[in-house]
Amino acid sequence: MTQPDIDLERLVIFDLETTGLEADCKIVQIAAIRGERIYHSLVNPGMPIPPESTEIHRIRDEDVADKPSFDQIADQVLEFIKDSVLAGFNIRKFDVPVLRRELAHGGRKLPPLPILDFFELNQKMNPRSLAWFYKQYVGEEMDKQEAHDAVYDCICTRKAFLGMYGRHETLPTGLEELSIFAEPERIPVGGSDWLAWTANQCEPAFTRGKYRGWAISEVARKEPSYLNWLRSIDADAATKNIVNLFQKKRRDYVALLSEEHPLRWEPKYLAFRLAMDRDEPESFDALTALAEKTKNPSLTFLAAAWAAQKKRPEARDWGSRYLDMDDPYVHAQRRVNFVRKSIGA
Repeated sequence: MTQPDIDLERLVIFDLETTGLEADCKIVQIAAIRGERIYHSLVNPGMPIPPESTEIHRIRDEDVADKPSFDQIADQVLEFIKDSVLAGFNIRKFDVPVLRRELAHGGRKLPPLPILDFFELNQKMNPRSLAWFYKQYVGEEMDKQEAHDAVYDCICTRKAFLGMYGRHETLPTGLEELSIFAEPERIPVGGSDWLAWTANQCEPAFTRGKYRGWAISEVARKEPSYLNWLRSIDADAATKNIVNLFQKKRRDYVALLSEEHPLRWEPKYLAFRLAMDRDEPESFDALTALAEKTKNPSLTFLAAAWAAQKKRPEARDWGSRYLDMDDPYVHAQRRVNFVRKSIGA
């Protein structure tokens, strides 16, 4: 099989074993592979490991009694994953949020790294488990005695990932391009059970409740008390935090979205929209450069709207560019009407 031209020095495949699957679970083992290097450590979680978790990963209290806490190895982990594309099997919904939370407990932040989830990539091809993923693309069974060891799972994940190129030769080999390709149509935001990126919105939209499908800003305009209610009920902590930042610290809200999804265009749109609302003209050139490069309808619309609002001479040009595009945004007709009125089209 021909080895795909993948930048394995930038690809960090990692896996966690934890005390459980609860929102406040603790790490007991971390492993990561980068190029030919392997980072591995057992971790003292500072609490008893539940027997049902030990039954899965075989890590006992006595195995971690003399091991470092996660806080003691956090800087090593950050150094190992620096400037990488962070990858693994089914990591977006669990491993990445756990890692982000454990870093935050020690006053650190997970850098804004692209996420390449091989579960999502595999779902594009065949909706199956890691064991199936491995057998499908490696041609042999995973060792049941070794499964759920973080190092072994990382090795199997990378081996199966590279094996995909033998079956799917048209897969992108650029890591950022592959990360975007693998993303599902709907991605939860910040581990939230209520909010997700969707294909035809420019910001997180609700996935449940009476405003399902509505963007958070639309709900804020329609019924701001709904956001206050959401912060008062027994919603998950991630949802409450996102809503709180949206209401009170808009820059931090945009920063959170940008850090978690550095490759998506939507956080960039929101950042430029914030700059427009705050009259930061130095950002206009950056917006038009990105709109020119990406040909993204939402960014092009924003360039047209900003230019029209400030009566810039570029308004007609950007407005015409936008009107020539097919915009999938859910309220695209509003945009079209605005631009036509702005440039007299």
